[in-house]
Amino acid sequence: MKKHRRSVVAVLLGLFMAALCSGCLASVEELYSLPQVSEEYVQLQELINQRIEAGGAYAAPTGGSNRQSIQLRDLDGDGVAEALAFLVDETRTPTVCVYRQDEEGAYYPYVIITGYGSAVASVDYGDLNGDGAAELIIAWQGGGDIRLLTVHALSGADSSVQQELLSVDCTDFLVCDLDEDGVAELLDLRLADGSGSLVMYDLTGDEPVSETAELSSHVTAFRRASTGVLADGTPAVFVESVLGSEGLITDVFTAGDGQFENITMTPMGRSNTLRPDGIYSSDMNGDGAPEVPVGSGVDMLTWYSLDAGGAMTPSVTTYYNASDGWYLVLTGPLTGDILMERKSGPGESSVTFTVMGDGSAPQGNALVVYTLTGDNRQDRAEADGRFLLLQQENAVYAAQLLTDELTQQDIIDNFHLIYAEWQSGDL
Repeated sequence: MKKHRRSVVAVLLGLFMAALCSGCLASVEELYSLPQVSEEYVQLQELINQRIEAGGAYAAPTGGSNRQSIQLRDLDGDGVAEALAFLVDETRTPTVCVYRQDEEGAYYPYVIITGYGSAVASVDYGDLNGDGAAELIIAWQGGGDIRLLTVHALSGADSSVQQELLSVDCTDFLVCDLDEDGVAELLDLRLADGSGSLVMYDLTGDEPVSETAELSSHVTAFRRASTGVLADGTPAVFVESVLGSEGLITDVFTAGDGQFENITMTPMGRSNTLRPDGIYSSDMNGDGAPEVPVGSGVDMLTWYSLDAGGAMTPSVTTYYNASDGWYLVLTGPLTGDILMERKSGPGESSVTFTVMGDGSAPQGNALVVYTLTGDNRQDRAEADGRFLLLQQENAVYAAQLLTDELTQQDIIDNFHLIYAEWQSGDL
């Protein structure tokens, strides 16, 4: 029986070695080899190289969310992506070369769009005329902050059908279906001489139709524009701008019921959303709709939700500790009149929250939040009645409760780190 088993094992081993030698199993070199580039990609690269060898060079868009030098997008709605190469030609003029695939999958030059200015500032795609194909939307960088915005329809069978649907000045732009009619609109942000506006273009007809709504007066620079929804689900555009030396302000635009308007505009000519520069609208309560921060100081901010009528409702209040890199959504007794005191020493800083009573007299300390660095920070985070909030590579955050009106979980759930995206607006 043992001899029979050894014979079976020998046969199986022989079959395995034969399969390995005959190529049925991959070799070690094959297993660790890089994936092979497709023939279509090689052929596309050869076409692009012809432009580069003639004096061109890659020149990716300098801003926006689509910054690759080569991008793949279905521009004619046939389910096959076109390839777009962003280059400059031998005269340093920005160009966009669009390549399509034939029935065999081989790429061929479809159209070359010669640009304006010095570079492609940003690019986006969207069906703006309702034909089921995506238009190519390009902002060309000119002098200063002024850009030329062009929209190109490339849905025809050959390059002769390529059509420029729109050419206007802009500072920045967005694409979204703001009026919920099933077709995206082009939103053109413009800023000049201390005044700004948002222009909404409808390209579904034979000629572009535009509507304009003003931003708050005396804005001097755009910081960020983003799309989102209001608390009642209404689509909206949030434009955050600098109001001179006063701080940052948010204008909110909607297009419901056939009326394109700035719902935060007041009779004073500006939105009541002023706060220090550097803090941007964000979804603070997890309902999917951005809240807008308002406050005279950066440490205490009230975040408001908005409805389609422009009514602002307080949602949350935050204490923002830029020095230690964290913020706290205030809850329970901390939502009333409170005093914060920060102390700092070697390897430790703390913020004490004191609830104020009648006549502004201190009622009692409610909470202390610690930022611990240096040696033994983990042990110090759990000493003297403290509990751990968060542990990072270079710091440990802990807290100590001094009131029965809050729980440890209340503080853990509402404690957050400040990330660069919150300050920069790149959410």
